Amino acid sequence: MKKIIYIIIIVFFICCHKNKSDESKSKGNDSITDNLDPAFIELKSKQYDTVVRKELKELAVKFVYNKKNYFEIYKYIDEKSTIVNDPFGRIEANTNLGIYYFNKFQNDSAFYHFSTAEKISRSQKGNPFMGTILQSKADLLWCQKNFTEAESMAIKALKIAKQRKNNDLIFSCYITIANSLVGLNKNEEALKYYNKALEAVERVDSTVNKLVWKASIYNYIALIYQKENNFKEAIKYSYQGLSFDNFKQTQPSMYCYLTNIIAYSKFKLGEKSAVNQFNETLKIGDSIQSIPIQITAKTYLGEFYLAQKDTLKANTYLKDAQLLSHKNNIFEDELKILQLLALANPQNESFYSNRYIELNDSLQNIERATRDKYARIEFETDEISQQKNVIEIQNDKLTQRIWVISGFAFLILLVVVLWFLNKSQKNKTRELLFKQEQQKANEEIYQLMLNQQQKIEEGKQIEKRRISQELHDGVMGRLSSIRLNLFVLNKKTDQETINKCLEYIKDIQAIEKEIRTIAHDLNKNLFSDSSNFNSIVENLFATIQNHTQINFILNNDERIDWETVNNNAKINSYRIIQEALQNIDKYAKAQTVTITMSKKEDAISIEIKDDGIGFKMKIAKNGIGLKNMQKRMEDIGGTFEIESYPKKGTKINLSIPI
Repeated sequence: MKKIIYIIIIVFFICCHKNKSDESKSKGNDSITDNLDPAFIELKSKQYDTVVRKELKELAVKFVYNKKNYFEIYKYIDEKSTIVNDPFGRIEANTNLGIYYFNKFQNDSAFYHFSTAEKISRSQKGNPFMGTILQSKADLLWCQKNFTEAESMAIKALKIAKQRKNNDLIFSCYITIANSLVGLNKNEEALKYYNKALEAVERVDSTVNKLVWKASIYNYIALIYQKENNFKEAIKYSYQGLSFDNFKQTQPSMYCYLTNIIAYSKFKLGEKSAVNQFNETLKIGDSIQSIPIQITAKTYLGEFYLAQKDTLKANTYLKDAQLLSHKNNIFEDELKILQLLALANPQNESFYSNRYIELNDSLQNIERATRDKYARIEFETDEISQQKNVIEIQNDKLTQRIWVISGFAFLILLVVVLWFLNKSQKNKTRELLFKQEQQKANEEIYQLMLNQQQKIEEGKQIEKRRISQELHDGVMGRLSSIRLNLFVLNKKTDQETINKCLEYIKDIQAIEKEIRTIAHDLNKNLFSDSSNFNSIVENLFATIQNHTQINFILNNDERIDWETVNNNAKINSYRIIQEALQNIDKYAKAQTVTITMSKKEDAISIEIKDDGIGFKMKIAKNGIGLKNMQKRMEDIGGTFEIESYPKKGTKINLSIPI
């Protein structure tokens, strides 16, 4: 939002001064020809006075403001006005030089010239150009997020504008005050000033740019409602802004700004058709080579597809937008994009979140440094003026002043170096603490896994005992009762009775023997298959076998005592095995997976081997999964090796120090 307003402010500056150009042309001297460069050379050959200054000004406004000739003319006016002691010429020259640098985004130089013009103006009766100077400085401070001072300075400019009945300046001040209030999150007050600007625009002296100015105000208002999630109002004001002119033909940038607000608001209201408008503004942004429009459209498209759960398209647009914003130093937009990328990539959420924090901290430091720099610029403009006076009187003190400035620069450099070293040390300390916390968390996770495994085994044991008791007390009891009933043989010993009972006795004895065997097996010691690292790995096998036909084989060296291995090493080894098995399940198309754990002299070796389709190492070596495995082994001082060929399976070797 801030970048869009910034661009519109620049356009507004150019429009304002273009109006002044048109007025000057209508009043201009007919002796100035259309062949501008020779005209400038001819004027430089004349004796400089107020008449020549007026002709130079009329010549300058015929140039586009980012061209060299415009700069050279006002630089020449400043130099000559200084020599002949023409304060009005110096004020006018420095004001326009400030505008020149502001249009080129060179804010330090712009602030210097505005401050110079202000100081000279305050020394003159009537303070010429003061309203324009203060309003220009207010816009500059707003661009640096110094909203409080920007509002204060714009209000001062507004008082002067009203005293002098300068309608163009009144309108500009209302816009700057409103923008500053938005920056301070005072949206209700900002809306009041935007409405005042709508009233003031009808009174401006020129009618050339009224439609664009009115549309820009509706754009600002729509942005406020969009920020407050009042999307219906945002759509309403955007359509009102578009209704003033066929901006798609006359001002495609303004058309894109308003259309993007409409599309984004529709998207937030659940209308999927918004994607067509996003694509339209992106196409226009590409055709007019407008980086801000391209970034906004791609960001909105990325957010749209993220909401549709199409992370592939979302990542494509968001990563393009991030690259554009970073390349063009549009860091405000990059911050929002990083937040969306974190949502689109949950597996890399920490990476994008850390990048967001680093960038946000960096921007805040730059803003603070810029505010300090502007204070120094104002101080140094006074100092330079004093130095010029002293040099004219005492030229012999020049060397001493150079040494003072050099010492001051060295001191600043020393402070910067010490600050950098201090920050670097803090970052290292913070990183060490983070690693310690991560190791502690890993140990806690592993302990939780063991506890969970123990609970599972305890549940199995309880169930075994229950079944054993049921078999013994129930079935065995009934069988014993039957045997007692067969004691009829004690009373009848005829051959027919004996033949009938012999078969039952044999069957019942066989069942009794089998049930005793089952009861005995079910009642084995809980810890015969101890709750250890091996059982946790076997659980991974079981999880995958629930939905595949892969045959898993675990070969374990009985000499390995996992209880003596560091928990951090076990959790990292477990995570690597887990990642490897998941990759095999997803991509390898393997039939058999073998994990072999063996004990070496000073290490435990783990080999994970499959008979799947394999892959080309050169293509996959930069994958996030492989990098994570490598990093985990590095964290515990181990080694990680992988070997794979197409159609020949994959083999991973881990070496864990003990």
